[in-house]
Amino acid sequence: MSIRRSLYEGFKNVHNKLHNVKTTSDFQTTGRLTPKEFVEAGDELVQKNPVWQWVGGPESVQDYLPKEKKCIVYRGAPCTERAPVDPTNVSPEAVDEDDFVLTEAPQVALPATVIEEEKVLTWDEDDDDSGEDDVVATATDNSNLRVYDVYIVYDKYYQTPRMYLVGYASDHVTPLSMDQMKEDVYRSNYGKTVTIDPHPVLSIPCISIHPCRHAETMRSLMHRMQENYNREKANDPNAEPFVFPTHLALLLFLKFISTVLPTVQYDVSSGFHLV
Repeated sequence: MSIRRSLYEGFKNVHNKLHNVKTTSDFQTTGRLTPKEFVEAGDELVQKNPVWQWVGGPESVQDYLPKEKKCIVYRGAPCTERAPVDPTNVSPEAVDEDDFVLTEAPQVALPATVIEEEKVLTWDEDDDDSGEDDVVATATDNSNLRVYDVYIVYDKYYQTPRMYLVGYASDHVTPLSMDQMKEDVYRSNYGKTVTIDPHPVLSIPCISIHPCRHAETMRSLMHRMQENYNREKANDPNAEPFVFPTHLALLLFLKFISTVLPTVQYDVSSGFHLV
């Protein structure tokens, strides 16, 4: 950690000790959450997608959150390939206002109910001769496999969700080194929007996606949703004003943050699209 960043982290720690947690609800206008809203959004995420689960911790850690709800985790998210070493061919539209390198620029569609098709494995019973080839191909693919435990933590300083990822080898037991975890991050992001930091609850080194612009990004996405909604309802005199539900905040967060680490595959299904 650089001296500048060390001083910055120290400043945030002092600030957090001296200032109370956010209690004013203004997510619609600021993109920021209170701890209570974070818990409510976490409950909604866990209910809609049970692969996400609450993780408890000591009462002294983030004492503004319930003991049994310190952070949320998705365990064993697969990562089958390394991030591009030099994404110089990324178009300007693929770098968002937070300076994240994205896989594609997110555009927002209106909220909609989405039922994803069930994914099923299909077997070609007639192709008995291809068995050995299939085994070899699977072994090759698995040699690149890594898995990540993906955590969502409340950041008191920025008053937003923050993502931490802990990497393991394919056995989900052997931890990845810091250098190995860096391989799964765009080089142009590492050290800027993506760093290696200790987990605030578990105190282990992991990938951290810096939250300094998370609130602004979520506010911008909600504004674009509102514009789309207003265009759709322009001729409807009975249309209700657009309000993005605060309890869906973590679903919105996961939608846009998934573009930062595109090789880590975790569930971001929800009732709306960023297309």
